[in-house]
Amino acid sequence: MDLKNNSIDWPQIIIQLKEFCTSELAQQKINQIEPFLSEAEALKSFSKIQAFQSLLATGNRPFMESLDLYYSWFTRLKKKALMKTLELKDIRHFLVEALSLSEYLSSSESPETKEFIACILNTSEPLFAIDKIITPSGSIKNDASEKLYKLYLEKQRLTKSVEHTLEKLVKKHQLETIIQDKYVTAREGRLVIPVKSGMQHNIEGIIHASSHSRQTVFMEPQIVVPMNNKLKQIEQGILDEIERLLRELSDYLHSLTAEFELTQETLLNADVLFSKAKLALLTNACAVTFDEKKIDLKNLRHPLLILNGESVVANSVTLMEEQRILLLTGPNAGGKTVLLKAVGLAAQMSRHGLLICAKKDSRLPFFKNLHMAVGDLQNIDESLSTFAGHLKVLNESLNAKGHDQLLLIDEICGSTDPEEGSALARSFITQYSKNNCFAVITSHLSPLKSGWSAQDSVVNGSLEYNAKTGRPTYQFIMGVPGDSLALQTAKRVGVDPNIIAQALNFLSPETKERQKSMSESEELRKELLTVKSNLEQELMLAQKEKLKYAELTENFDREKQHLLTQEVQKAQSQISTMIEHANVDKAFKNHETLLKMQAKLPSIIKSKEPPTEALTSEEFSQHFPPGTKVFVDSLGKDAIIQSKLNNKGEVTVFSGSMQIAVPWRSIKLSKKNQNKTSKILHKTPFSVSPVDSDRLVDLRGLSAEDAINQLEAQLDTAVLNEEDRIKIIHGFGTNTLKRTVRQYLSRSMYIKKWYAANSQQGGDGVTWAEL
Repeated sequence: MDLKNNSIDWPQIIIQLKEFCTSELAQQKINQIEPFLSEAEALKSFSKIQAFQSLLATGNRPFMESLDLYYSWFTRLKKKALMKTLELKDIRHFLVEALSLSEYLSSSESPETKEFIACILNTSEPLFAIDKIITPSGSIKNDASEKLYKLYLEKQRLTKSVEHTLEKLVKKHQLETIIQDKYVTAREGRLVIPVKSGMQHNIEGIIHASSHSRQTVFMEPQIVVPMNNKLKQIEQGILDEIERLLRELSDYLHSLTAEFELTQETLLNADVLFSKAKLALLTNACAVTFDEKKIDLKNLRHPLLILNGESVVANSVTLMEEQRILLLTGPNAGGKTVLLKAVGLAAQMSRHGLLICAKKDSRLPFFKNLHMAVGDLQNIDESLSTFAGHLKVLNESLNAKGHDQLLLIDEICGSTDPEEGSALARSFITQYSKNNCFAVITSHLSPLKSGWSAQDSVVNGSLEYNAKTGRPTYQFIMGVPGDSLALQTAKRVGVDPNIIAQALNFLSPETKERQKSMSESEELRKELLTVKSNLEQELMLAQKEKLKYAELTENFDREKQHLLTQEVQKAQSQISTMIEHANVDKAFKNHETLLKMQAKLPSIIKSKEPPTEALTSEEFSQHFPPGTKVFVDSLGKDAIIQSKLNNKGEVTVFSGSMQIAVPWRSIKLSKKNQNKTSKILHKTPFSVSPVDSDRLVDLRGLSAEDAINQLEAQLDTAVLNEEDRIKIIHGFGTNTLKRTVRQYLSRSMYIKKWYAANSQQGGDGVTWAEL
């Protein structure tokens, strides 16, 4: 990722994309995202994202959590190693998620989703093969083979026989003084009884162990030695049969390694695409059309402001070949930098194949490079001041030549003497114009607002402000320079009037003259705003008429479909009656003719596809039934719909511990990913185990004591739920927390073994523990 793009909030976009991923591998891929080399590649990416965006608009998405454990088992599978049951469970999880993705994508008819489905292996056979041997929780099935089933039955019979013999032995009256307690237990895999220490010579048999207190020895009486020997032989036979089954299964799965690799790549790409589609859906982003001679961004918005739930003012920015350099002026905190960043993000996102936050008929060149001078460019290591760093970047940007280069410069030459700064800025801008590149430049330098010729390709622009309040409205006005409003801002924030009056006296004659002429500029601005307002009102009226026409058309289609359905049903009824009463001698001929007519009837009616966005209350009820996880604007957080839409236009939602009725129009799709895997697999013979997803224990930011307390609680729960593995995130830091956690795991009676994660799973900042 290019760190130069930090200044236009690109890293925050990357963070948002990573949050929408369901696997760490996808997050790593997002971290390594690079711009495409051609328009064609970016356009193909737009198509894929739009296909996935349409799917997301209809509901939740399947997860790809199994990707994070893929390399731990696939590396061994590729070497033809004997797969362990825990690894088979991980392979099953991977196959289930692959099946879920395939089923999910099959609801779409787009060529992009079909391309994905074609790359996913047919999971039915390997899933059946795994399910034949192990349970979804990862244990070997007793009936995995006929031989294994018989061995288990024989083991069960012999075990009961040995237990029965030993129980009779311990209940004998004459052994009461010899037996420590009346129970049967096991030591070293053999059934034994507890005998008081020193009394073992009274029983013929074999001593296998003693208690910690040395008060008890565990003996295998001679009477059950032959049966125990037979039991050990059967247990060995069971182990041999299990190993044979696992070897056969491992060899079969090894034959699918090429398909596994392609499927893993497909799942990874799908996880990344779902993330990009989620961002597009939440920001109402659209694909852009590439045009090397024009920037035409309609209703442009900053995506991060939308994601933060802020009220965003949309602006349209148009630059053409003869007016390629936008000189943006206006008051402080008026939105100049935000608009500059929004243009920069639109360019950056489009060259990375992401949809942008503008209307779908927007246009942009396919920019090969973005050159930015935004923020504080001070560099202490290179002994560069803020202004020196700024000039260095401006000088480097002189190499940007052609329409595929975009310059984004905030406060050009503003950190120095205004007269010298203006001269330098004008010189740079003149050269940028000669280089034929596009640019958005903000400035407070008054001399730059005028004096440009048609050959300079410079067009003024400003952010509107309310003349009465002096506050910005964030509306962009093309063709009119803006004023910095330093004195007006000082009045608005309550600066001492004497200071402001004295400042007016210090103004140069030229500036005083400009202050007087501001009223003329203000009149021009008002006229422009009036025209703009009138145009917007006309546009709104046109859109209302369009919606009204669309509603009438929809009602007509609905009525037409209803009437057609009635006619078809009536015709079908008549045909059925005619078939039933047809003469015997003409039955075959009439029947055949009527059936042909019947087959043609359904083609008359074509059902409309459901809308991707809920525009009416009926559509809302269809796409947001009770139980759907949503985001509620008025609450500013996620909630779950609890009821159907009432006659007031409200639905009851549950959020946290609060149940409240909210208007349906304030409800949107949830920002958080929701796993649809289990719902999708209801259509298949395969199930999702409740323990398919490993328990995650995140200890980052906790003290060593708090971390161990939380780890203990999570381990207790995991043991009660019969889970076999947990994932512990402790991070790197000073290694203190990692060392404490691993020392605890080494001593815990719950833990069979622990190991550091591999590089794809988080490296040494993550520890896996098997229970």
